[in-house]
Amino acid sequence: MRASLTEPRDALTRSTRLAANAGAVAVVAYAVLYLVTTQIRIVRAASPFGDDPWDVVVSYGAIFLAIVVGATGVRSLRHRGPRLEAATAARIRTGVAMALVTIGLTLASDISALLFAPLPDPAATQDGRLALIVGLIAFSGLTTVVATGLLIRAAAIAARSAGPAAAEVSEPDVLDDLLGLARDGAALVPPIRTAVDRLTSTADRFLATSPASPRRHRLAFGIVAAVGAGLAFDVWHAIVEGAWGSLFAPVLFGVLTAAGVLAVYLATLGPLRLLRPPRP
Repeated sequence: MRASLTEPRDALTRSTRLAANAGAVAVVAYAVLYLVTTQIRIVRAASPFGDDPWDVVVSYGAIFLAIVVGATGVRSLRHRGPRLEAATAARIRTGVAMALVTIGLTLASDISALLFAPLPDPAATQDGRLALIVGLIAFSGLTTVVATGLLIRAAAIAARSAGPAAAEVSEPDVLDDLLGLARDGAALVPPIRTAVDRLTSTADRFLATSPASPRRHRLAFGIVAAVGAGLAFDVWHAIVEGAWGSLFAPVLFGVLTAAGVLAVYLATLGPLRLLRPPRP
């Protein structure tokens, strides 16, 4: 009887971790495609999806992926024991699903640009740059398909092994997992363990009791984070690309970046449990 009770949970853990690992490979494959086609100038000059409207899809997809992958990665690393709680496994699968859907939509946009947009540099068909772009898209697509299949299998196993739902208030959020991960890491480095334990305990008390805790002001926290992201983008762009030519441009792009970050935050706040409500 004991073996039959533990089998479904063990299968759930194994299948969820396998889907998460495959999802991580798909994210890395897409990240390579993104970085090569946006950060290597000679390749970017040959990319047909470097202009709007395709560039908008790529840009907002990158914002969405950064938040989803960050939250899911923290949760997966924190809960790395031999068995996952059903609620935690479900959050991980949700994050993987969100990432794969985002990659799939972005790849579909890239492929449509290859098919219908003119090549910015016709020489790219002769010098191998177009072949490089197509190869990266194909590899990213393949890893996404494999990860999607494993995720579907993990979801089916979870559905068969579903038990009574745990009380939501007891489920950790990403901040809980991040602080726990910091303590786990400090435990491996004794000289800093005491200091990190004090810092994380102080952070725990602030999050639990302070009137200014992000958990008490989840919408306001998202707005502040979005504004900070917009300002950071403007500063980063000025450093990498040079000073802005006019005040209108940084305001426009800062607002667009902030709007994207806020939209992603609101879309993932509940499904990925970025911030839980304060406990009574």
